[in-house]
Amino acid sequence: MRGFDPRFAKSIALICLPAAVSVFAGVYFLVREVPAIVRQERRRVVEEYRAKAFELKENPSIGTETERGKGGVWTSAGKMAPGRWGYGETGGGKALVWYAEGRSRKALSLEVDVVREKDYALLFNIAVPSILATVVLLSSIGIRYFTVYVKSRDDFLAASAHDLATPLVGMRFAIGRDDETAKALNERMMRLVANICDFLKLGGKRPPPKREAFNFADAYSEAYRIFAEDYRDVFGGEDVPVLFDGCAKGDLAVEADETLAVQVVWNLLGNDLKYAAPFGRVAAVFSKEGSRVVLRLRDEGKGMSRREMSKAFDRYYRAKTVLESGKGGFGIGLCTSREFAAAMGGSLAVSANEPRGCVFEFSLPAAGSGA
Repeated sequence: MRGFDPRFAKSIALICLPAAVSVFAGVYFLVREVPAIVRQERRRVVEEYRAKAFELKENPSIGTETERGKGGVWTSAGKMAPGRWGYGETGGGKALVWYAEGRSRKALSLEVDVVREKDYALLFNIAVPSILATVVLLSSIGIRYFTVYVKSRDDFLAASAHDLATPLVGMRFAIGRDDETAKALNERMMRLVANICDFLKLGGKRPPPKREAFNFADAYSEAYRIFAEDYRDVFGGEDVPVLFDGCAKGDLAVEADETLAVQVVWNLLGNDLKYAAPFGRVAAVFSKEGSRVVLRLRDEGKGMSRREMSKAFDRYYRAKTVLESGKGGFGIGLCTSREFAAAMGGSLAVSANEPRGCVFEFSLPAAGSGA
């Protein structure tokens, strides 16, 4: 099982976000809004009784003369100029409303139906936590489903890599020394298996990349060698042109992990071979920009939309055009490559090419730059 993976953690956080927002809103509602609603409901009850007392004041004939406070049923509820008024429940669903002039104990009273106060506090204190508990439960189920789903995919990839590795090693020894084509095919398969294994280690306890000086153009040549025949088949016998933008091949020394750099270039070349080369030319352009040496793979394929480019390096992501092409792949090559580039102090990005296609930009720290 992988260690801490920022992308995995981000996905879990996004699943939890609705629940977190709901809990925050629910607590805020219970603490700030429910007391206000309860106060408003109590004011409504008082105002209805007050309206009855006002009727007594305006029309004394509807009331009955009595003494204020007699029988212990009176409750002072406030002032009503020029006297006082109040109310109290008498049982049986009835209440007595009274009104008295000034400080006189003589008062007018009127029996009315009890004005019931709705218990919003109880309602919300039961309903809101119940709803929040449901939201949290659904989020927990979502997290559980997501983790099981991701683990199943990783387990499948791990099993596939393990089952492929053993026969490939045997094939390597069985291939004749002079069969360069078979060797290249075998090496491509071995790198694919290594790609899967490296992907499963991302975010986990993999050793830090080496820091060694090597020529970036040579690393590219090593990776391209495995694909050379395939590109020649697509381009009518021609290789992918290698161009140097304002620099010479001898000026392209970088300080990074050569094995990982070759793996990244291998992934980029394999990606272009499958999805771009059949629709247009591909070119490799090297340049030295400050403390960086940059390799840009420019293609004239179908290209990607802005949304597809923003998600191109996400785990398991495959663009719509890739899915429509019916070509294989797990959607892990670019994800793994960006992680490797970042681990070496470099970067990997994609942008649109003009007039069509994409540009994959892979940069590494120049040797002696201290980056």
